[in-house]
Amino acid sequence: MLKNMTIKKKMMIFILGLTVAIYSITLGYTIYSLRQDAIKEAKKLADTYASDKANDIKAKLDEDMAITRAMSLIMQDYVSLPTEQREDLQFRLMRNVLVKYPKYEAIWMSWQLQHIDSEWYKEYGRLSINCYWDNGEIKTSQEMKDLDGFVTEGLYYRLLTDKEEVLTEPYEFDSYDLNNDQMLLAVSPTKTLVNKSGVAIGVMGIDMSLEEYSKMTNIAGYEQGYAFLASNNGTIVAHKNSGFTNVSIDTLGYADKLDFDINEIVRTGGRESFSVYSDEFAGDVYVSIAPIAVGRSDAPWSVGIVVPYSEITASINMTFRLMVGIGVLGLLLLSFVIWKISGDIVESLESTNLLLKDISLGDIDLDKKLEVTSENRLGQMSDSVNTLMDELNKKAEFSKQIGEGNLEADFEVASELDILGNSLIGMRDNLQKANTEEAHRRWATEGLAKFADTLQSDAEDMNEFCGEIISNLVKYMGVVQGGIFLINDDDEQDKFIELRGAYAYERQKFLKKRMEIEEGLIGQSILEQKHIYLKEIPNDYVNVTSGLGKANPNTILIVPLMLNQEVFGAIELVSFSDFAQHEIEFVEKLSENIASTISSVKINYKTKKLLEQSKIQAEELQAQEEEMRQNMEELQATQEEMTRKEQEYLDRIADLEKDGQSMAN
Repeated sequence: MLKNMTIKKKMMIFILGLTVAIYSITLGYTIYSLRQDAIKEAKKLADTYASDKANDIKAKLDEDMAITRAMSLIMQDYVSLPTEQREDLQFRLMRNVLVKYPKYEAIWMSWQLQHIDSEWYKEYGRLSINCYWDNGEIKTSQEMKDLDGFVTEGLYYRLLTDKEEVLTEPYEFDSYDLNNDQMLLAVSPTKTLVNKSGVAIGVMGIDMSLEEYSKMTNIAGYEQGYAFLASNNGTIVAHKNSGFTNVSIDTLGYADKLDFDINEIVRTGGRESFSVYSDEFAGDVYVSIAPIAVGRSDAPWSVGIVVPYSEITASINMTFRLMVGIGVLGLLLLSFVIWKISGDIVESLESTNLLLKDISLGDIDLDKKLEVTSENRLGQMSDSVNTLMDELNKKAEFSKQIGEGNLEADFEVASELDILGNSLIGMRDNLQKANTEEAHRRWATEGLAKFADTLQSDAEDMNEFCGEIISNLVKYMGVVQGGIFLINDDDEQDKFIELRGAYAYERQKFLKKRMEIEEGLIGQSILEQKHIYLKEIPNDYVNVTSGLGKANPNTILIVPLMLNQEVFGAIELVSFSDFAQHEIEFVEKLSENIASTISSVKINYKTKKLLEQSKIQAEELQAQEEEMRQNMEELQATQEEMTRKEQEYLDRIADLEKDGQSMAN
């Protein structure tokens, strides 16, 4: 069959076939490598998203649990107060909390009657008290319950006996608002009230709707991927699809396809990630589950991230289609060029058929190049064939190096019209850009993971916490100096910015520095709530000293520590080199995580301070009661003495009257 083919057809088949084969192999290997790398990095990113979501939800739930804990500590000091005074203080506290936190549906509590009613001697029986929103107004109610005995299978009895703080499992209930017929899915942070002897005297809790957590199911950068929130017993609390809300996690269809118990992972607070086929997406998905430790409760919740593989590889598939399109266009243009050349050869010099036989068979060995002996059409054709062989060898070698991962390989196109050469260079440049972007994302992901353990730990010493954060950040960023500045708002009348941690040249700098809120670049960044990046620094702004002498840095980056539009301070980094855009974005993301930790620390500090103030008020009240008791005792003694003297006077008068009557007789 080949013998009957013309030179023109042979050139078209073999030259184009070889080019297509080389291009296809290179493209296939490259796309496969990129796809595997993309899946690997997407898994890391999903794990990071899971940790971030867990931290965000933990901060919210910890705040609710801390408020419940603070109220219970205050309430349990009211147990010995007179009834009217106790009810006035407890309802005032409940109303104040509802006004400050309108997201709460109601605050409820129960007193054991034997601790507040001196005439009640039974262990059971309680006074149930509610403070709730109704049509925009706060109302209260109370009633006696369990007067005939404990309801041992109820939540109240378990809390009373276990003496633990608990975030209850989700439950549906009618809204307290009488004008709202909607059923709400809610949970209740609860805490047992105990007296000084450690005896349980009641239980307190908050009814709060879980609607706001449904807004946290979206994942930045993914349209189909989503997050879900599950309680300790595996009930889905929040899901992108409302139909999966308040059902078991088994409803997602993963349990029967896994070799482990996903409910056990959620119940014990384990961390797990896995790939599994999803009926929901009709394909494989990656699932990452991270635990949420709520307050001091031993019943953690979990957050899960679900990302379909189809979305992970969508960009790679688009790149593949683009590269195939460019390759096909190049091959079409190359086919046209070959067709023109072969046509001229066949029409002009049929006798050159034997000379071009090897080329038509796809043999492009450079040792077999034609010897050009003339400048006529045959010579021009021979020279063109030789040039074609050189270019094909260059493109094949270049494609081979790209396929082996050498993206720095150099290649020079034959001319501006070299479509295939330009396509290959474009492919190399696109792969270089993709690798650079992947390296930046990998660097940022590893950096956030590096700081995750420090940020999740309890920061009891803020100076030590800030010092550890800034020292690790300076080393990881490769800058020469850095500092963390926090807003000190202990005195509302005297707010200022203070330096809480500084690091330079691998040495921690123990400096004390105070600045006013509107002072300098730090104050400007905090007020404007955005980062400041300067490449021209005044000579007297900062000075770096090393063993080689003093030097002025070239750039400075100041990023505010901000969470939910609230600024807690700022990070300042100083470097001799410019900051790249991905480095600035990394610092901004890390600053948000640091701000989240600082917010939790401040909430704990304010809760502790509120508890101390409540204890002082209770002691003052007891002192006043003791003084009143002593005054009453003195008054009673005085009244008894007056009564005694009055009786003596009456006795004397009676004696005098008797003596008078005797003398008259």
